[in-house]
Amino acid sequence: MNKRLFIVLWAFLLIFSLSCTLFAEANTELKYIAEFQGGKLFRAGDVRVVVLKGNYRQMGRQYGALLKDDLQAMYTAIEEVFLNNPDEKKRMPPDELKTISWTLFNRYPQRYKEILNGMAETSGLWLDKILLVNALEWFPKINKLSYGKCSGIATWGPYTNGPVIFGRNDDDDPAYLAFARPVVAVFKPNDGSIPAALINYPGVIYNATGMNADGLFIELNSGNDMGFSLDRVSIFTTLFLYLQEYHNLAELDRAMRSTLVDISSIITAADPTRAYSYECSLWETKRRDQDAEGIVAAANEYSHPDWNITPLNPQKDPGANQRRKGNLLKLGALYKGKITPEVMMQDIMDLDIRKGGVTHGGTIFQIVAAPADRKIWVKVPNRVEWTEVHLAPLFQK
Repeated sequence: MNKRLFIVLWAFLLIFSLSCTLFAEANTELKYIAEFQGGKLFRAGDVRVVVLKGNYRQMGRQYGALLKDDLQAMYTAIEEVFLNNPDEKKRMPPDELKTISWTLFNRYPQRYKEILNGMAETSGLWLDKILLVNALEWFPKINKLSYGKCSGIATWGPYTNGPVIFGRNDDDDPAYLAFARPVVAVFKPNDGSIPAALINYPGVIYNATGMNADGLFIELNSGNDMGFSLDRVSIFTTLFLYLQEYHNLAELDRAMRSTLVDISSIITAADPTRAYSYECSLWETKRRDQDAEGIVAAANEYSHPDWNITPLNPQKDPGANQRRKGNLLKLGALYKGKITPEVMMQDIMDLDIRKGGVTHGGTIFQIVAAPADRKIWVKVPNRVEWTEVHLAPLFQK
């Protein structure tokens, strides 16, 4: 009887274990939700994945209809966080928000203006409100509510024993957790450009983090504080264009050497084989190849030795940028030769800054990328667990 009971219990545990494994795998699969005029909406766990086709106005219409509820929620959150905030330091007048959003929009290339115009046609939000949602990340920067807090690390070769594995924290004022609804938007225009995916807030149409169908991955951290140049095209839309135009890091490198940014930026880019970090001031761009063979890390302060720039105001967060970058390099060395996407997620990006990592209270989105496999993993700390999105089949025509 005891032996028979043991066998029954063992079989039950085996079946339960297998069912849990299958359930965990099922959670990473795309679930079809809806479609509109050729575009499709999926969910991977709590991550929205929208696949858009056609010309840019058509893709905007698809985006607006498929993510209508999320766009409405984003605008409501803007009202709560900026327009009606009880904290006077964070409250901003409507006219100021409108000026910021239209100033950003007016510098957009026409194709991306078409996306936003299309969204206004189908989302239930007229263009002024769509532009407020699109300019979301600019408000605290104009209002001096936050400073750079992001982190990025690319590893390859001796660190991964193979292709690039990239980790990236997109950080901001903790108030931005009110907007943390991760969207992976795959744009497949009919103009012959390369399909590209943006990972961002709903309704934010520019490239702060993205990957294209050839595995070119680009992420942007803010750089040393030096103001803005409003007579230039936004670097965020330029990076969207670069995903659509360039197949690999060699091609992107030529473009980056020809680029003047409108806002101080640190742009770390990779293809399946390696990565570079570009430190872009308002007057020139310097490329950092790597911190050691097979690794390059970045925070929000220039590291190239040739800069002659006044350091960041130490009252803001003394030593934080050096600390985050240093922690990433230490963790890279600790796991050298063993870095996989799982190690990058669990042992590097998930580690709190107080324990030698880089994640902190202002971490909004976390992203790990495997460009060779066209895969990304997305997380919102304490809200959305690491969720895999396999981009390769979504990029296919």
